[in-house]
Amino acid sequence: MSKQILVVSGSLRKASYTTALCRAVCGLQMDGAEFVLRNYARTLPIYDGDLDSNTPPTQVAEMRREIAESHALLIGTPVYNYNIPGGLKNFIDWASRPYANHSFIGRRMGVFGCSPGESGGKQSVEYLRNIIPLFGATLIGPELLFPKINTLVSADGAVDASVMGPLSALARELAA
Repeated sequence: MSKQILVVSGSLRKASYTTALCRAVCGLQMDGAEFVLRNYARTLPIYDGDLDSNTPPTQVAEMRREIAESHALLIGTPVYNYNIPGGLKNFIDWASRPYANHSFIGRRMGVFGCSPGESGGKQSVEYLRNIIPLFGATLIGPELLFPKINTLVSADGAVDASVMGPLSALARELAA
């Protein structure tokens, strides 16, 4: 049975560079590992503590189950206003509850950031790398930042080798 690694894009745009990188990771072939793209940032309802009960919304219950059964997660994020996008924050809010009994506990998690600008998503990646250990998850891999990503992904979604090399290395670490 292969290890399932969930790949989560923090971007909502259809032509997102972040999602293009996530798709590229999902196309990697590694023995014993399957990378599966999930669009949680788009599909989850806005976090509402009143809905977070023993019977949360169906999408939330399914997402929590998938995370709990996964071997690892890889989160790709752009940077919006010097932080993570709202949809990604919403995913984290749902996945990190209930307190001390949530689906991130014990998971292996990796993060990468990208942006058309010079930062490569540094602010978003720093934020995620700081909070992941607080969830009881294990942070895997180095800080991966891809600045000027618009020059490294072609119109057909092909990703430059300078990006795929580090992403592939992180994927291997997550699959271990």
